[in-house]
Amino acid sequence: MRFAPPPTVRVAEHPGGMNQVLARSFNERLIMSLLLQHDGMTRLQLGQESGLSAQTISVIVRALERDDLVSKGEAVRGRIGPPTTPISLNPNGAFSIGLHVDRHAIEATIVNFVGSPVTQRRSTLTTFDIENVRDALIDMVDGLLGELTAAQKPLVAGIGLTFPQRFEAEEEQAVLAYDFEQDLRAHAGLEVVIQDDVTAAASAETLYGQAKRMDDLLFCFASKDLVPRLILGGRIYTGSNPQISICDNQAWNLTAKNLESVATWDDLRVQRWIEHVVSKTTDLVQDLATFASVPAMILSAPAPMAVIDELVLHIRSEISTDLSVTGSRFGPNALAIGAAIMPIQTRFTANTL
Repeated sequence: MRFAPPPTVRVAEHPGGMNQVLARSFNERLIMSLLLQHDGMTRLQLGQESGLSAQTISVIVRALERDDLVSKGEAVRGRIGPPTTPISLNPNGAFSIGLHVDRHAIEATIVNFVGSPVTQRRSTLTTFDIENVRDALIDMVDGLLGELTAAQKPLVAGIGLTFPQRFEAEEEQAVLAYDFEQDLRAHAGLEVVIQDDVTAAASAETLYGQAKRMDDLLFCFASKDLVPRLILGGRIYTGSNPQISICDNQAWNLTAKNLESVATWDDLRVQRWIEHVVSKTTDLVQDLATFASVPAMILSAPAPMAVIDELVLHIRSEISTDLSVTGSRFGPNALAIGAAIMPIQTRFTANTL
């Protein structure tokens, strides 16, 4: 089992489409890529951004409407000329399954075509070996598919599967080497896309999250480690040292449990973890500034939104640069959502792996 290379995270500023018949599929993906970046676009706007002719745009939009992948909004009147009608992705036009595997649990979700979670599940792993992980993944897929209607099941674009980039123990590394994609593909009859968890989350952030239409940014995921991904010119870079230790496994397990408590703000472990995340992130930003300049940073963590917002406030007060710091809105299940968005990106966008 090998991770796919990081995908391009956004379409070029002025992408160019082709009008040849054989390019029809690419042009459809190009239009859907533009609609992913915007909340609604008219045919005129789609033509201006894609470089495609008005006739080609009309043909593609009609085809996407027939497949229920896009829908029309209300016509905008009151301007010079005929009313304009915005076109948007149909949230129920496609669905995707995301599975995030960690040492102790599997986080899973189904997202719709606009990246919103439809259902979420979590399964604890009693032992971390190939057989147990495989069985748990298959059970999770069956459970998720069971929550969809008969009409929704054929609209599932695929399964996204993510793991941490590395595990510490040798027997845990064996799990990474196993071909779970083949087992899931044979069982569910769906295409399976695999990626390391933080890269998938960073890519999802640029497609549906806070980094829409951004070319350059720093994405960081904080848990036991601070794991950064640098995005430059629409490409994701991991670097030679892809993670920075925040605490050991035992401390993180206790902290993660306390993060789920309603008394989070009174917990000394959580407060200590917040301090360490802020310190490590501030150091990282300062180190990055010596060789690269990016306008924004997005921080994600398996924590309640209130904790992420608290982290962002502290980081903003500590850094001395003009870097814009924002918290991810995907919440505690960001890694599972990142996994689920991969099949949508692979199947429906013009981005290439």
